[in-house]
Amino acid sequence: MINRYQGPVLQLRDVSFSYTGKKNELTIGSEGGKLESSDGYATLIIPEGAVSKKTNFSILPLTNEMPNGNGKAYRLEPSGINFRKPVQLVLKYDEEERQDTSQLLMGIAMQDASGQWMALQKFTIDTVAKRLIGNINHFSDWSKFDAIQIKPYYARINVDNMMTLEVIGVQPISCDDESQLCALEKRPKKVIWKVNEITGGNGIVGTINGRMLGAYYKAPAKVPANNPVAVKADLVGLTFWFNKQLFKNLSLVSNVLVYDNAYEVKMVSRQEVGTATYIDTGSFVVAIDGESGKLVEKVNKNITDELEYLITECTYVLINPGANHGNIHITGAKHIKVTPAKAPDFPSVEISFIASPMVYSTFRFTCRDSKGKPFVKTSEAATGRVAQSSAMPLFIKFVAKKGEQKLVDMPIPGGYYRVTVKQLNDE
Repeated sequence: MINRYQGPVLQLRDVSFSYTGKKNELTIGSEGGKLESSDGYATLIIPEGAVSKKTNFSILPLTNEMPNGNGKAYRLEPSGINFRKPVQLVLKYDEEERQDTSQLLMGIAMQDASGQWMALQKFTIDTVAKRLIGNINHFSDWSKFDAIQIKPYYARINVDNMMTLEVIGVQPISCDDESQLCALEKRPKKVIWKVNEITGGNGIVGTINGRMLGAYYKAPAKVPANNPVAVKADLVGLTFWFNKQLFKNLSLVSNVLVYDNAYEVKMVSRQEVGTATYIDTGSFVVAIDGESGKLVEKVNKNITDELEYLITECTYVLINPGANHGNIHITGAKHIKVTPAKAPDFPSVEISFIASPMVYSTFRFTCRDSKGKPFVKTSEAATGRVAQSSAMPLFIKFVAKKGEQKLVDMPIPGGYYRVTVKQLNDE
């Protein structure tokens, strides 16, 4: 639950950050230059005259430990330097990350040496190019954040079980270029909690019992037809300014997957492709009801931050983030067949998938020749393999029983492809 601001700012001290990608480095002098992160989601644009001599700049992706943070954080170096001219920081975000007005509720913040998070007051949001742009005078750990959000924004819950939801907001408290963040001081006059647009919900979609910014959701006894359900908080009477825009009566939605007899299939592959060893993952959840099945959740995640570069002395930049499907990609199911069985045997599940093309990562990498002179090249080997075959999986079969099962563990050129399945249970 959120309380009125009483003075102390939100702080994260002694945080143990996890590095989630490769550090990209580039030496830039008084002429200025540009440096991108290895995942392609953060860019530094150093103008002419920002530094007086050759300086080594770097970007390292980190886990985002900020209150209401989204996406990754980035450690920008060198720290401890005040630039002669502001440096432009550009942070991209995915199409899936933000929709509609919620894009306008994103901001940029940094964590100082004492652990306090400070918001950048002056920045712009390009909702077409999906990026946040701000000018900064010094380096630290920087990230994106949401001014207000519902937690969790996505969850799974078994039938007849209960879960909690809450609305949490942070906002700057001064008009400086960088302001401390604190708990959102303003509160709505009332909060109307709904499930699939039904105030309070019902026995079919589940019930919601809320008290202002916190609520309890009780899942129905049976899996609803419209699933996941949309648990919504209408913030009636909440008015606040953020990034020079006035927001009124916001509505926040959490999507909750209700399941009964459901199974999660996880896939991971590791493969040498062109200039890097590429790790790709994906997962999906299939719900079983008698002799029928339905794909109720799918996740396609290309772990581009865990690329292992084969030419280690070069600097790599991913130039097709979001489009690199890799060799694991789930579009949907063509057919799901459930074959019942008599005890003590278990039903079997067969799934045929809609074929998707393989799309590997493409890189722009900067290396140095024998004389130390830098040269830039774009990888073509990876993109040349797009049309040769379909992404996995095309077909999966498993037995519907408790416990984790290993379905596939096979070698592929330069790596492996593994598939496991496990029945969902309350975590």
